[in-house]
Amino acid sequence: MSKQKLSKPLPQTVRYTKSATTPPKATAPATSLIARPPLWVGLLAAALGFALYINTFGHLYCLDDYSVIKENWVTKGGLKNLWLMFSTEYRYGAWNSPGSLYRPLSLVIFSLQWQLSPDNPMVGHVMNALVYGLTGWLLWVTWWRILVGYPPILPALITLFFIAHPVHTEVVANIKSLDEMLSLLFGTLSLNCIWRYMDRNQTKWLTWGVISYALALFSKESSITYLAIFPLTIWFFTNKSLSQILRISAPFLIPAGLFLLIRHQVLAAQPYAEVYSALDNFIVGAKDSASRLASAFMMCGRYLWVMLVPHPLISDLGYPQMKPVPFSDWRALAGFFLYAGMFVWAITQLGKKHFLAYAILVYLISFSLFSNVLITIGTSYGERVLYTPSLGFAMALAWLLVTLARVKPQEGVPLADQITKPGPQGTVLWAVSIVILLAYSAKTIERNPAWYDSFALYKSDVPNSPNCAKLRYHIGIETTKEGVNEDLGVVKDSSWVKKGIASYTKAIELFPEYHDAYGSRGLAYFRLGQYDSAFVDYKKALKFRPNDDKVLSNLGFIYFLRSQLDSAETVYKKSVALNPRFIDARRNLGAVLAMKKQFPQAIEQWQEGLKYEPDNATLLQYICSAYRDMGQPAQAQPWLDRASAAAAAAKKKTK
Repeated sequence: MSKQKLSKPLPQTVRYTKSATTPPKATAPATSLIARPPLWVGLLAAALGFALYINTFGHLYCLDDYSVIKENWVTKGGLKNLWLMFSTEYRYGAWNSPGSLYRPLSLVIFSLQWQLSPDNPMVGHVMNALVYGLTGWLLWVTWWRILVGYPPILPALITLFFIAHPVHTEVVANIKSLDEMLSLLFGTLSLNCIWRYMDRNQTKWLTWGVISYALALFSKESSITYLAIFPLTIWFFTNKSLSQILRISAPFLIPAGLFLLIRHQVLAAQPYAEVYSALDNFIVGAKDSASRLASAFMMCGRYLWVMLVPHPLISDLGYPQMKPVPFSDWRALAGFFLYAGMFVWAITQLGKKHFLAYAILVYLISFSLFSNVLITIGTSYGERVLYTPSLGFAMALAWLLVTLARVKPQEGVPLADQITKPGPQGTVLWAVSIVILLAYSAKTIERNPAWYDSFALYKSDVPNSPNCAKLRYHIGIETTKEGVNEDLGVVKDSSWVKKGIASYTKAIELFPEYHDAYGSRGLAYFRLGQYDSAFVDYKKALKFRPNDDKVLSNLGFIYFLRSQLDSAETVYKKSVALNPRFIDARRNLGAVLAMKKQFPQAIEQWQEGLKYEPDNATLLQYICSAYRDMGQPAQAQPWLDRASAAAAAAKKKTK
């Protein structure tokens, strides 16, 4: 493609003839080389985004941070596990169950964080704030270019409203949700590159846009929706023909197709597909497709409400706090007519290129995969899914205020000055906007402490979602931890453990088939020495989920204490068959075999465990003891030496 010479730079002021309601059509400038965006707006957005989350820097890991980072052996293995990150499901390193997520680039970044500073959540929290601030700056410079035909205050308010909105706390304050931020960051960068390509007609910019889009896809699957947003944006804000739009958009199908192919290959390699529980998404419990759709629209309405009124903010609204409803429920009808109305109105305004129609379509398109209307996903509610859709909301809010203030581009006034002094109603517009920004910011800062750790989050959210079985279960876990020395596995304060049991019991009352709650309550009973109660709960847990490797292992320990070695061996073998990397189960299986004088088989189990934890001093010591019991002291000595070295290294590391 030949390179087109740049035209002479346009002056700082330009004559406009259109209002903020509709963009220029055929008479619109073909490029956005009008003026450099005022630096101070981008810096303000970046500084605001960073400053709002400074009070998270001392936070610990929380919620999904455990399954993605702290308890994920793939992530903690650093770049040596790079291939695994790209060839396995997102949480492959955390649990032995199939999943439906594929976000390797996010895992790479988390593994680098761990490698840089192991088990230090501050690194993740600071990086999240930095990326969020960078997103603010990039949104500003990108939408300044795109919205060339609009009052300059419009992209400024869009950026600031987005950055300040408190619904983003679940994303920025939770390390794992860096994937959400990377998706929007790289998606926005792609838009920026598209506009630079159209400005300069230089293929390199389109190439960079495609590369950036690939990074967005491998950060989070929902980036696939940009395939609709890219051409939609070009249609609304340029005078390009349909054929030109398709030609510019077509290259983005390449990374999308590659990503979908790789993702399919990875997920198809799992032994079976992920099955969603009503605990994760209550909508799957709907009795028929009509009720499922009605319930989805009810939650769509709830999502839009929290965008409008972000209080209270809640991490979970699961079953039975929310239950499936028919279309006779007013909430389902309200959600349906609201979303259907927005969609139909926006489509009718496509020809007019109405800005509000674009904002609505950005919201609907980016939210579509999370709505449970098109497909059923693994969650019925999570404020993190509003991160990218909230950009559409920020656009609508900014447009509404600018329109009500009757702000229009001003002839002969420098563009930068039109931001601070947008017209006769400029003072009122900024006053209202500042009030909104202050309210958003105050709510964000107030919400952040709830994300200090999982215990703080659940304590904060249970009062606002008291009948959510999952919240009750998780606060039971965190409460029990307060009374237990996790390293030694012994109770230090039984009152906390009893409070945890009460929370588990409440969760079971809310959802009688809650296998995890039975399993965790059984473990709490076990730690209190109430082995019979623990045994009963383990059996109930296995009734509802027979292939729970951890419950099987815990049940095996009770059999061991009861000297029922054959039964213990049976459940331990089933546990390690389900999860070959389960070190505790292999250690205990080996102990049972050794008790039965089957020393070679015991050593085999312990050596298998060493494949995953080569410096496990307990396994090394057990192998040493087995060889001694077999009357082979010479064989035992090397294992004793390794055990002593491993124990010394572990002790040194803890100092």
